[in-house]
Amino acid sequence: MHESRTRDEPRSSVQQPYGFLSYGRTPHVPESDRPPDERLLRFHAKLTGDLMELTDLDAKIPAVYLDRRIPLGSAWQDELKGRLARCQVLVPVLSRRLFTSEWCALEWECFQRRQELHRERGTFTRNAIVPVLWNPLRPDEIPPPYSELQYTHQDFGDEYAQAGLLGLQAHGRRGAFSKVVFQLAQKIVEVAVSARLEPCDPGVFDDLFDSLTGSAGEER
Repeated sequence: MHESRTRDEPRSSVQQPYGFLSYGRTPHVPESDRPPDERLLRFHAKLTGDLMELTDLDAKIPAVYLDRRIPLGSAWQDELKGRLARCQVLVPVLSRRLFTSEWCALEWECFQRRQELHRERGTFTRNAIVPVLWNPLRPDEIPPPYSELQYTHQDFGDEYAQAGLLGLQAHGRRGAFSKVVFQLAQKIVEVAVSARLEPCDPGVFDDLFDSLTGSAGEER
């Protein structure tokens, strides 16, 4: 007879994607030869690769959802709602652009609503949000609710806390960058396994989306 699985043991992944990357989009600058969000895409690729090696996720579905499209029509909204309703961990990329993005605020509200539904069922164990420090930011530059989270992850080292992932890349600190991204992947897995956040009906987000799109919200 097989023994029952304990709460903290690894499990087969039943919800995908594992993470949802919430970020403030960088606009295209005609004078620059650097594609918008090039360094963010590099981070996303490394994080995805690390998560694939740390979990049993199916390669057919991204380990970390990253929305790269401009919002057009109900089909795009339905996809975004579905991802927010099923992902195991929200990963906000802390930057000045995220703090001023209406879409990032919406993603946060949706995920918090889902966590509240989890609390109401009496099965909530921990917050399933793992923030990423992107810009080098002082504590007083990070507004609530993001400032209420542990975002520096003290065991990730001083370089990360001072420069963020953007700074590590800009300064050519490849080794430090790779190490921190792997540690983030480990943290995401740890949170996903312990939080066991249940999926919800994407329709519970309808009013939040209607409020933003009805007021002619910003482009994603």
